[in-house]
Amino acid sequence: MALRLLKLLAPALLLLIAAGLLIDPVAQLPAAHKLTLNQLPYALATGVALMAYGFNRNQILFATLNLISAYLLIQLGLQVSLDQPGAYVLFSALSLLIPINITFIATYSEKGLFTPLGLTRLGGVLLGYILLILLWSNDALAGQLPNLPANMFEMFIDGRFLSNMAAVFFGVALTTNLIYFFTQRGHGSAGVLISLAASLCMFVWFDQPNISTLLITAALIGMGISVVQSSHKMAYLDELTEIPARRALQDKLATLGKRYTIAMVDIDHFKKFNDTYGHDIGDQVLRMVAAKLATVSGGGKAYRYGGEEFTLVFPGKDEAQALPFVEQIRELIANYPMYIRSDNRPDDEKQGARMRNKKADADYTTVTISIGVCEKTDEYADPMAVIKVADNALYEAKKNGRNQSVAAHYKPEAPKRRRTRKDYA
Repeated sequence: MALRLLKLLAPALLLLIAAGLLIDPVAQLPAAHKLTLNQLPYALATGVALMAYGFNRNQILFATLNLISAYLLIQLGLQVSLDQPGAYVLFSALSLLIPINITFIATYSEKGLFTPLGLTRLGGVLLGYILLILLWSNDALAGQLPNLPANMFEMFIDGRFLSNMAAVFFGVALTTNLIYFFTQRGHGSAGVLISLAASLCMFVWFDQPNISTLLITAALIGMGISVVQSSHKMAYLDELTEIPARRALQDKLATLGKRYTIAMVDIDHFKKFNDTYGHDIGDQVLRMVAAKLATVSGGGKAYRYGGEEFTLVFPGKDEAQALPFVEQIRELIANYPMYIRSDNRPDDEKQGARMRNKKADADYTTVTISIGVCEKTDEYADPMAVIKVADNALYEAKKNGRNQSVAAHYKPEAPKRRRTRKDYA
């Protein structure tokens, strides 16, 4: 799980590091180039927001609006010394408003935008920025300096620009985001966490030239990557089993050469299993079978074809070469003691493993699969023709009693029976 979470954050972390390394080189650019660079976040925010809206990634959409609104105010009112009262009030307000918004965005579920709840959330993100723009445009911020609490003037780190109060707000936001990130493990949570990390770094090193442009640009690119990763997962991974789905299989079939083997896998008596234990237990069976199939060796790759049917693809192998690995995975599933989850069944995997080791018959069952195997030959025009023949072999395996593998062409010899003394009688 840790590796999976790291993969979600790795691109954005690299981007943030790159942004920090670019501070000095960007500072040496001509003024015209810097001006162009300052406009880049607006273009990126527009693109990321459109992608997020198109794929219903509202967390990323709101995080994007939060960042770009803050960036707009920074460009309008904070291109001067913070010694000016109005600038310091604006800076202090932003250092609180950004983590407050991010804290609430982290808790948002992916609902429709144009719903009462969605529009309320959108208004909640933008309201604070609208008020700040109105106060700034009317030169009303400077008068609020005496109203700032004392811990807005005390820095959390000596020589840096994060106040004690802002540090508390960022701490709450970080804790909330980490909780949701580790529990949801989704690209939306990763994108929101990226925006928080960029904002925190921006306030800590606010005195660095072009820091807001570089960090917000990096964060927006990272959030855009999160949207792309999320949309890819939706399109290519099966939501229930989390193995590649049929669309991914179709892409794989298009890249196969002239030599490969395809195995079609079907769970035996799955309908009866569903009728006996219920669809929730049926989903458990699908997930278990998928997890075992995903461990297939020999260069094979598992896909969910649909329903209770799966596909194994072995590039560069014929039936004789692929069959031992197919049989290995079939036996692995047949010998796996599956315990039916009940009210007393723990969700923890280690506790579940201990229950399996006890082999209590009350909740214990086994699942078997039947497999049809077919290699590519000159008589088959394309992979779909190979799949059709593999399906026919699968039906033969079912007909012959299930829990077995049948190859369309290769027929392994039955093991020779060892002679006994009785044979010579």
